[in-house]
Parts: sequence; C-alpha cells; structure tokens
Amino acid sequence: MKIRIHTRFAGLLSLIFLLAVTEQAQAQAPAFKFEIAPIAGYRFGGKFHEKEGDGEIELRDSEAIGFALNLTANPNGQYELIYARQSTDADTLGFFVNDPVIDLDVEYLQIGGTYLFDGNSTRPFLALGVGVSRFDPSLTDASAESYFSASFGAGIQLAANKRFGVRLEARAFTTFVDEDSTFFCSSDAGAGSCLVQVDAKTLTQWEARAGLVFRF
Repeated sequence: MKIRIHTRFAGLLSLIFLLAVTEQAQAQAPAFKFEIAPIAGYRFGGKFHEKEGDGEIELRDSEAIGFALNLTANPNGQYELIYARQSTDADTLGFFVNDPVIDLDVEYLQIGGTYLFDGNSTRPFLALGVGVSRFDPSLTDASAESYFSASFGAGIQLAANKRFGVRLEARAFTTFVDEDSTFFCSSDAGAGSCLVQVDAKTLTQWEARAGLVFRF
C-alpha cells in the first residue's frame, strides 16, 4: 500500500515538473517566427567633395521607402534583411556650367540582425547591418555605382506580442567610398565625357523610419 502511494506521489511530482518545464519553455519561446514590415521614412544628408577643386555633390533630403524581413533566432535576437530606396536630386555645385541638378536613386540592401530588449507589448531594439549601397543617376549613358555599406539603427516595437504591430526607428547608413571614386560619368554632361573624382572615404545618411509589422 505504501509502495503504491509513493509511486503515485512520485508520478504526480513528475507530472507537475513536466508541466512546469513545458510552460516555462513555451513562455520563453517567441510567439512568432517571421516578420515583414513595409517601411516609409525621410532621409537626410549625404555630400561628396571634389578631389581637385571646390566642387561638391550634395544629396537633397527626401522621402524613402523600403521593407524589413526578420527571422527569429532566439527570444531577444532576430536575423534581418532590409532594403531602402530614396529617389532624390543631387546638386552639383562647381562641377558644370549652371550647376545642374541631377535625378539620383540611392538604394541600400543589407543583411544583419536586431537585438530586442525584454518587454511584452513594447520592446526597444538595436539593429546592425552590412551590405551594398547603389547610386544610380538619371544621366544618359551614365552607369550606376555600387559600394560596401553598413548601418546602425535604434527603435521601438509597439504591440510586439501581437500579429500586427508598429515599428519606429532611426537608422544611419554609411557608404565606404574609395578616394579615387568617380561619379556621374556621361557623354552628354558638359563638354565630352564627364568625370567627377571625389575626395571622400565615407558618405553618411540618416533616416527616420516607420512601418507596419506583420508577424507569422
């Protein structure tokens, strides 16, 4: 009789322990595995200086659009893929006659990760990314230029434990440019071919961003 009671009691303790471990694992496990967030923002900054001369290329502030894809790695970490595109104008000061304004698309494609601080509905986060930046001018016969770039962001996730949420973020994009890099080479920009050689190692832009988050 005592053996049966002890056996039942041990079985009950084992069941309670198993339920407790399962509940704790479920509490620690992220509720959603994937996130996709269409993003709209406003981008600031970006300037190149001529290597020999006083000319400069300055990118105008303008709207930007893009998206972020996130894959949960652990309760506080995510893998991230981001794309961001800005259609803007570049002021070419001191390079050509009449200092023409050039239409320019600036794109970033980067992979990285985010660290989410502990929280329930509201979770601050930090983000890092590396990848490629692409500058595509609207000049006839002009080719786009691509360079290595990196970014750092900080923001907050609202309704982070729901299927639909909001992402607010500030991010800095830095492009690493060779000192002998050339921009805006075109047969019809000025007399003959245009060759702009810049004196810079980095170009940095800042972006204020917001988006809706869809979780799966």
